[in-house]
Amino acid sequence: MRTFSFFIHTTFSAVPALVFEAATDDASIRRLAEIALAESPSRLLVEVREEDRLVFSIDRNGVAWRSRQDSRSNCEAIDCCAERLRRSGS
Repeated sequence: MRTFSFFIHTTFSAVPALVFEAATDDASIRRLAEIALAESPSRLLVEVREEDRLVFSIDRNGVAWRSRQDSRSNCEAIDCCAERLRRSGS
């Protein structure tokens, strides 16, 4: 069993709440993060960490950020979002 730290960012506080979860595989921990995010409309983002390493984060917009080791994927997601903003005129 592996232990993960969830840092839950909300609209109420600049400091994220810390919750610990245990799971045996990545799919289970991703599902637990999705549940944690959906528990309240005030929850904006859940960062999932194992020890001090960011595993992934997921936000209200459906964007799931991987760890920095997958920086190419993150850059592609950022480029995609930037392109959408340019098109919308924001």
